[in-house]
Amino acid sequence: MNTPKISIIIPVYNKAKYLDECVRSVLDQTMSDIEVILVDDGSTDNISPQMCDDYAAKDSRVRVIHKENGGLMSAWICGTKEAQAPYVSYVDSDDWVDTDMYEALYKKTTLFRYEKDGDMSEAGKDYFVMSEIISSNYIVEKTNERRKETQTLAPGEYTEKGLDIIRFRLLGEEIRPVTMSRCMKLISRQLVLENIQYCNPKIRMSEDVNIMLPCLCDCHRLVIMEGSYFYHYRSVGESIVHSYDTGLMANLELTDKTYREILKIKGISNGEAQMDREYVQMLFLSLKNELRCQNPDTVKRVRNIFMREDIRKKVLETKITVSSKANKLLYFCMKHPNAAAVNISKAIINAYDKKTNS
Repeated sequence: MNTPKISIIIPVYNKAKYLDECVRSVLDQTMSDIEVILVDDGSTDNISPQMCDDYAAKDSRVRVIHKENGGLMSAWICGTKEAQAPYVSYVDSDDWVDTDMYEALYKKTTLFRYEKDGDMSEAGKDYFVMSEIISSNYIVEKTNERRKETQTLAPGEYTEKGLDIIRFRLLGEEIRPVTMSRCMKLISRQLVLENIQYCNPKIRMSEDVNIMLPCLCDCHRLVIMEGSYFYHYRSVGESIVHSYDTGLMANLELTDKTYREILKIKGISNGEAQMDREYVQMLFLSLKNELRCQNPDTVKRVRNIFMREDIRKKVLETKITVSSKANKLLYFCMKHPNAAAVNISKAIINAYDKKTNS
């Protein structure tokens, strides 16, 4: 196979139920010069590893890496280091993509422009080729809900001063200007490799921010596509409703420390202010985690978090903008963690989960 133009990395861990739909959507792309790297992260279901090997046996564009279980971050990092193409893209193994996704994304790259002009002599020296991000939009797929999600930034190309403005508001907003997911994007492989050093494998909550934050701080070109709802994110009800995470608050503290350090190293002058707002925004996830827990002592657990002196100070003194009705309710509960506010919030969250995931 000739050197591929895009390396598509799919971390796999016990996802046999969804894997065929995912891989097939990638292999059926209208753009053929791709490579697909399946990273089997120590699957234990006795099915997924063999499925990966079967794909490789049938299609020369597929490579399989079998490794010990190390978590999602370790899997996509492993795949990135093995990738051969100038651009990488990531698809989670329970999601799928439209078959024209990569052709459309690639046509927005700087490298495609060189190919179209017929002069590749300067392509290897162009810092855009080595440091750009092309982002599409996506669709959230739930059992009883299908919701289009659009990047907040207006479609178009952002460079130099345009990127500087974006970097002042990467984090801390209710809806980020650019989704921090590593999926639904083409990213210069070199850009990712240069920023892997900032990834902390202990981070489990919003771990994609760990790589996308430094990449967005460093990139020289960002393209937001119009429309282009290519990526289908499968939101599995069981993972939302029944996965109470006892370590979520500790992980929030870890992400806060890690991302503050990244913004400091990257020279983002308002990094501390961004992270103060981001911390409060992340507390919404912590509150939802407690409200979804099936244990009966919800009020006590919520109060233990939001009456903690440092957290209460941050919630009351950090100004954030909240627009959605659901978040307004949760924000009120964070500020006033009394029994009535907690119980009402819990009832509404549980009713929503039942409606969209049953």
